[in-house]
Amino acid sequence: MKLSVGGGVFFNEDSISKSFYVASLRRNVVANLVGGGWVALLTLAITPVQINLLGMESYGLIGFITTLQIMIGVLDLGLTSTITRELAGDTSPGRQASRPLVRTALTFYWGIALLIGGALFVCAEWGSIAWFNPQEVSHSEIAKGLQVVAFVLALRWPVALYSGALAGVQRMDVLNLAKAAIATLRLVGGMLILLAWRDLAAFLVWVAFSALVEVLLYAAICRKIMPELDWRLGFSVHALKNIWGFSLSMNGLALLGMGITQLDRLLISKILPLESLGYYSLAYSTATAISLVLSALSSALMPSFAAAYAANARETLLQRYDIANRVALFGTGLVSFSLIFFGEPLLSMWVNPDAARGAWRALAFLAGGFWFSAAVSSAYNIGVACRRPAPLLKLSAMSAVIYAPLLYGMIFFWGIDGAALAWLMLNAGYVFVIVPMVHRVILGVPTMPWFSKTLLPFVLIGTAVFGSARIFANCLSLTGGAELVLLIPGVIAYGGIGCFFLGSVVRADLMKMFQRIF
Repeated sequence: MKLSVGGGVFFNEDSISKSFYVASLRRNVVANLVGGGWVALLTLAITPVQINLLGMESYGLIGFITTLQIMIGVLDLGLTSTITRELAGDTSPGRQASRPLVRTALTFYWGIALLIGGALFVCAEWGSIAWFNPQEVSHSEIAKGLQVVAFVLALRWPVALYSGALAGVQRMDVLNLAKAAIATLRLVGGMLILLAWRDLAAFLVWVAFSALVEVLLYAAICRKIMPELDWRLGFSVHALKNIWGFSLSMNGLALLGMGITQLDRLLISKILPLESLGYYSLAYSTATAISLVLSALSSALMPSFAAAYAANARETLLQRYDIANRVALFGTGLVSFSLIFFGEPLLSMWVNPDAARGAWRALAFLAGGFWFSAAVSSAYNIGVACRRPAPLLKLSAMSAVIYAPLLYGMIFFWGIDGAALAWLMLNAGYVFVIVPMVHRVILGVPTMPWFSKTLLPFVLIGTAVFGSARIFANCLSLTGGAELVLLIPGVIAYGGIGCFFLGSVVRADLMKMFQRIF
């Protein structure tokens, strides 16, 4: 029987191999969790070293470098997402249909990488004076650091293409192994450099070396995994014509997404002292731990959504969408509500009490914003996988017009806490706009059941469990490590109650996984 989703014609899920998708999806999610978990653990261990040895201003500069890298990433014109989607849906022998596109994208990436490096190197001295407000670090030190960063960004930019290709052929296991290896080299080696020299310039030189190793490793892996594709430089007008509209829409989404997600740190670095950027970077990097589960799901499910759409498997698509929503809200909620209610003692134990006092309020707001972002992520991925990015682009453009002046005003009056609160408000608004739009326009399913049966239960569970633990800690006047003891029963209660709302399919998978482990 033919079925319809958002105007597209679909067939029963039996038209594809269900066992293949279940096995590959499960493997990819686990690989993403393991790889992302290892990187998160390294970051968890090394961030206090960076802050305590370099100081909050230098750490703020490192956070600005991360922002700069994300900003430059949007110059790919949406080719990374396009490569992932095209390879995921390519059923031609030896993926011959994708070869011209891969060669064209490769040429584009390496060409722009050279331009990026040269432009940033030339503008480094001007940028250090015109943009930053340092009190301890000199402008000349910042300029030298930015020149090294120019080399780093130029080398790391093509990595996005190789990562997108590996995601497209659903080799998340290899992709995460490479990510973990490079993160280990960069972070552990960087920590040893800091312990030996305590110098920001030496640390950045090591980061540049690890970036060189990274791009060479990814290029070698792609040639090994996908030898049928031509990894030489080349250009195909025909390949660009086939994907140009989708790619530009994706680039528009990426550009708006970059502006929205990175604007807070850009404005903070311009309006507030560099030390404030350090506190905000600490809060932001801590809150991004929430993205561990979200990234594991999103990067695995996006090609799976695209493959199901290409195979006309509506039931598979809807089932995976429902499971993705529940798992994302449950998994990210465990971290989000812990940071919302226990952020200050966690930061005190992790870094130091002074850093905690400067960052915990912003962390609580950011954690809430990231959780709402997780609630929207599956709907966003459905729009991309079903080749309907235009509605998402319109909504992102409208939100950017509202968000930019709101963010500026809130930073001006309330500093980094205002920036974090603006992020929370933005993502909460997305929940009530993007999800209903995707349900109505693309999936053709009602929205209210999603709010009442998917979103609301996890809001109530997280607030009740961790909020009660916070109230109990306050009543007992517990401080420091003592109040963190209450997180243990909170996590157990949240996990036990939340599993009930994950659904029978996910619970059965979890039981099988625990049986294999134990």
